[in-house]
Amino acid sequence: MNSKHLRIFVAASSLGLVVVAWPAGAGAQAPAGPWPAAQPQQPSSPDTRPPEQRAPVKPRTSILGGWKLNRDESDDPRKKMQDARSADNGRGGGGGGGGRGGVRMGIPGMGGGPYGGGRRGGGGNESDQDREQMQEVLTPSRSLTVAEAKKDVEIDMFDDQEHKTALFTDGRKVQKAKDNNNQEIAARWDGNRLVTDEKTPKGQKMSRTYELSYDGTQLYETLRVAHGRSGSQVSIRYVYDQAEARTANSEPTRH
Repeated sequence: MNSKHLRIFVAASSLGLVVVAWPAGAGAQAPAGPWPAAQPQQPSSPDTRPPEQRAPVKPRTSILGGWKLNRDESDDPRKKMQDARSADNGRGGGGGGGGRGGVRMGIPGMGGGPYGGGRRGGGGNESDQDREQMQEVLTPSRSLTVAEAKKDVEIDMFDDQEHKTALFTDGRKVQKAKDNNNQEIAARWDGNRLVTDEKTPKGQKMSRTYELSYDGTQLYETLRVAHGRSGSQVSIRYVYDQAEARTANSEPTRH
């Protein structure tokens, strides 16, 4: 090999070494791999937060305390009485038509505001006053506070306007009320149930039973009233949920 060819060979060999070495150097400077994936962030929207847990209703062991009417679970007294009138008419008994009038909410003598509706039309031997008084008897109180005034003797009930009804269980002769703010009613204990002994405005037999639900979370008020010429009994149940007891004084609120 002459000197010219030798120089070309040496130059070509040097160039090959540079070409081979360059990718290695360049590869050494390349990143070792892909960037690590970003960690997912927890959503901060309030809609994604777990719902607030409500404390369960604590069962009660007696009817004492505050209660508020649960309309959805209570019977409709108007429908109950209409059904009873229809049954009496089917048996040839006395009837009467129409719906409820504007009356106070509550057990006899216990107010609470208008329940709605207009005065009922005529029918039978009932006067307008008789019908209004009966409608008042049938209309439940929006709230009740039940308190023990004297152990095993007197239970006092106050509505949302603090009209007072005293239930006496010692067999005494109760006094006839002079107004609707303060009434006395004879009652008795039947186990854990408190049962009243009353009369309708027309003198027919009537009673109310107050008792706890089986799980102790609600109060049941069951009204049983004789109806029509046959004296057939109508049963109406009102359901009350637990509520904070209102402060009830021994004397009724005067209006």
